[in-house]
Amino acid sequence: MRKITDDEIAFFDENGYVIVKEVLHAEELAHFQQESQRLIDEIQAGGDADRWCTRGPEGIPFYLTYLHANPNSFSLRLLAHPFVGDLLTRMVGADFIPCYEALVFKLSGNGSSVPWHRDDNSVTGDERVFNIDIYPDYSTIQNSCVWAVPGSHKWEHEKAMEWVKRGQKDFDLPGAVPAELEPGDVLLHHVKVLHGSTMNHSGELRRVVYFDNRSVSWNEKYHWFSPEVLANRCLMYQYALHLRKTNPYTMDDETLEYTVPEGMPLYREGMELDLFCQRKPYHS
Repeated sequence: MRKITDDEIAFFDENGYVIVKEVLHAEELAHFQQESQRLIDEIQAGGDADRWCTRGPEGIPFYLTYLHANPNSFSLRLLAHPFVGDLLTRMVGADFIPCYEALVFKLSGNGSSVPWHRDDNSVTGDERVFNIDIYPDYSTIQNSCVWAVPGSHKWEHEKAMEWVKRGQKDFDLPGAVPAELEPGDVLLHHVKVLHGSTMNHSGELRRVVYFDNRSVSWNEKYHWFSPEVLANRCLMYQYALHLRKTNPYTMDDETLEYTVPEGMPLYREGMELDLFCQRKPYHS
């Protein structure tokens, strides 16, 4: 299966983002497209998933939080893709734990905008804290792809916030580049890189699944989440790996052997799991 290359990692470190081509095979891609469309239909019909769906500045639904807890048959297996585990081992460390997930979508003809922003300003060191963005659709300038300002993940907070305010007045920030992708491609973006997108007025739907990733050691440094959250998320990831191993796609030719971080619980088949795993702050 496709692995991220050392050159792609170096590009990410310099620019705060990188596009990795042709990660998903056709079978998994089709399953992703089918199941994510079902969830979007459920949201638009006011079904159960709608209560976890955030609206954008225009009041348009676009962000389905806690994706794994919204019943579907693709997101946990997608999380368990060997590409994901390999790059997290190499870029985050062996004590990595996936900490959040969401389905983001731009409806055709009337898709929400996402103003310029950073995802997280708490990171003060050089840790590679980033999202893995997996695309089942074409993402183009025409259907409102993400734009990023290369290198802005290295900026001081004050400068970044000045540019966020500037982008509120004029979306076209100097030096910003479009992240155009094809179905099955992956975008990694650092949580501190400036990024955003305009409304989608095209006739094309654009979808992406975000996986936010941290590590046990980083959480001890930054105190993002309660230790209970990481324990539950670690169990969820092990369950995802079990699901993919026991329900592989036809093109699967390997599985990830995950070493559970020290102090984290071990998953046993048949365990009752909390797929919601709400992110609670450290002090709780």
